[in-house]
Amino acid sequence: MNKKVSILLFVLLWLTVSCDLVNNFTQTTDAENTPEPIINGTANGISAATGTPSAETTPDIAIPTTAVTQTQPSLRVWLPPEIALSTEEGAAILNAQLAAFRSNHPDVQLTVEQKSVSGQSSILNYIRTGHTVAPKILPDLIAIPIDQLSPALSEQLVYPLDGLVDTALLEDLYPAALDLVLQDNRVGGYPFILTGLPQLAYNSEAITQTIPTRWEALTELPNHFVFPANGAPGGTFALEFYLAAGGTLTNEAGQAALQVEPLATALQQLFTAKSSSFILDQSSNYSSLQESWPLFQAGTADFALTSSEQYLRQRDEEGKFLVTAVPGLQQPLTPLLSGWVWAITTTDPTQRQLAGELLNSLIAGDQLGEWSYASNYLPARQAALAFWPQDDSYVSFAKEQLSRAQAMPFSSSSNIMTALNNAVFDVVTLAKTPQVAAEEAAAALQP
Repeated sequence: MNKKVSILLFVLLWLTVSCDLVNNFTQTTDAENTPEPIINGTANGISAATGTPSAETTPDIAIPTTAVTQTQPSLRVWLPPEIALSTEEGAAILNAQLAAFRSNHPDVQLTVEQKSVSGQSSILNYIRTGHTVAPKILPDLIAIPIDQLSPALSEQLVYPLDGLVDTALLEDLYPAALDLVLQDNRVGGYPFILTGLPQLAYNSEAITQTIPTRWEALTELPNHFVFPANGAPGGTFALEFYLAAGGTLTNEAGQAALQVEPLATALQQLFTAKSSSFILDQSSNYSSLQESWPLFQAGTADFALTSSEQYLRQRDEEGKFLVTAVPGLQQPLTPLLSGWVWAITTTDPTQRQLAGELLNSLIAGDQLGEWSYASNYLPARQAALAFWPQDDSYVSFAKEQLSRAQAMPFSSSSNIMTALNNAVFDVVTLAKTPQVAAEEAAAALQP
């Protein structure tokens, strides 16, 4: 296939997927809370920030149907709907921040496009294909989940920041956030939000006593607990218990591995809780926090495993649902978290400098603080969380948890997480003893 045909096919694919993305940009939001599509910085021609006709300086958050022929310096940004349209207010704030950048850089053509982070039409897949057939339409700055950063760096789809972000901004990151992006003493990207921070939600009308910090004491209460025992959150829950029991994650050869005895100890906590009916039977039916939460909301369970972003979206105005640290073997479990990262995708010095300027404006303490609060995401910067309402009790809780959290060591699709997911399901359904499930999980990782 000659190069012209390849380019034509790539552009046709671009147009087809662009239409799909515009039609399906709401895939990760609830239908009744979904904001209108933002095109050229507007929602149906109305400014998302003010409800008035949009100003001409409002930047694009749309997928162009054709490549732009540039007669001036350009900067192209790709980001997914989870970030561009996390909430209606968050989208309006992001639009305003991009408009401010454009106003401060009137000579730069800024184009911001929505792209998925998974599937054939994902950001990284587009970059892989575009390098060979249409490099001029590739982005300079992208937002991706942190667990995609390492493979993207390995494939040279993105490149380390190398001085584009001031050292003070790196030092202000929560320790786990910096650990998530450090590779060989180089910063692969800048983490701007943290996700998946585990916490124990409870109904304060049903639970009036102090919540125990030990899991065993919690399971002795005459209440019920629900969590997704058939998916990644369950595997992560077991991993936190495993690490608390002294388990390691690699063998002597440096390969991913699990130790049987610490894992058996971790799984025993769930097995015992299920045997005593503290863990609800329905837990084994759920694979996501979104599935298990309604059982908690309905009052069938008084406790539920949740995450920071889910709780921020679902907590009630009356304050009936509260959260605390997840109890562990002797003290609360050390939370594991992940997040999202801004990454540079160009080696061109001029484009890197432009991308760095936009990146620095978006991660400024006030900018990131305002957007993250409106978008219901915990910021990765301490200075950004300082811009959240300090009279909100959740903010002080989040500060403490983020300070003691650790980076999630694996992606949810890794072999070690698959083994843990399977082990949790087996013990919560009482299909296997903790010892047998632990032995099988450890064996599944052996070469």
